[in-house]
Amino acid sequence: MTYLPDTNIFIQAFRNQEPEASFLKRQIEKNAIVLSVVVIAEFLVKATEEQKETFGAIKKAFRKLPIDEEIASIAATYRTEYSRKTKRIFLLDCFLAAQAKVHRLTLVTNNKADFPMKDIRVVSP
Repeated sequence: MTYLPDTNIFIQAFRNQEPEASFLKRQIEKNAIVLSVVVIAEFLVKATEEQKETFGAIKKAFRKLPIDEEIASIAATYRTEYSRKTKRIFLLDCFLAAQAKVHRLTLVTNNKADFPMKDIRVVSP
């Protein structure tokens, strides 16, 4: 199984919080993660220089998923559909969900409520 970690997983892991730190370490060792450009941007916004350096090594080691037209279209559909059902659905989360769908990845997050999509697999560590 290959995982697409949400930004909150990296934030908690970099703070050595469990179970995120152990989960991420195991999946990195198994080469079982891919990175979203959305997560890269979100993480770097508040990262310290030391965290940026460590995260840079992770970025170099793993495949990065771009946002292309297919991802954008699916994200827009998710946003339209779920914004009618809930007041809080963010476009960045929709991009992440769309990447998980297209690439058949399991999305890992601490905020499962942010991903009400029924056509993707969402787990917590």
